[in-house]
Amino acid sequence: MRLSAVAAAVGLAILSLTGGASFAKDAVRTFGSASWQEITSAHTGQPVIVHFWGLTCGNCMAELKDWGQFAREHPGAAIVLVNWDRHAAEPDRIAAALAKAGLGGVQSLALSNGFEAKLRFAIDRNWMGELPYTRMIASDGSATAFSGSADFKKLQEWLTENN
Repeated sequence: MRLSAVAAAVGLAILSLTGGASFAKDAVRTFGSASWQEITSAHTGQPVIVHFWGLTCGNCMAELKDWGQFAREHPGAAIVLVNWDRHAAEPDRIAAALAKAGLGGVQSLALSNGFEAKLRFAIDRNWMGELPYTRMIASDGSATAFSGSADFKKLQEWLTENN
């Protein structure tokens, strides 16, 4: 367990230094206290969509294949998926769900154990933890967020406006 935490930290450090170029995108990494800063730093100057979802969230699972289609239709878009199941859901189950939805190549992280409220507060002080939750960060650093199922047409429009 300790070795996997070290490996996740090393992977995130590489991500923050390289902008993701050498990050193993098909591996589900741990989302911990430094992860939000690492994600935003790695995408400075470019728009990024960060989608929070859960295996235990019916709406999340129902639209996961739509996220896969969106990712395929926008191969140059920076999309990060964060599984927000409390108490570290099994990475193998997360990876399998993502692969089934066609999201195996999208950067993915999973909530680590503990301090979920603190991690959530670092992302958005107004987010109460409802899922699905999507946060769009423009290249200038401004952020827009919504809870609930995604409107992929509006996401497309946002990408067009921010690229």
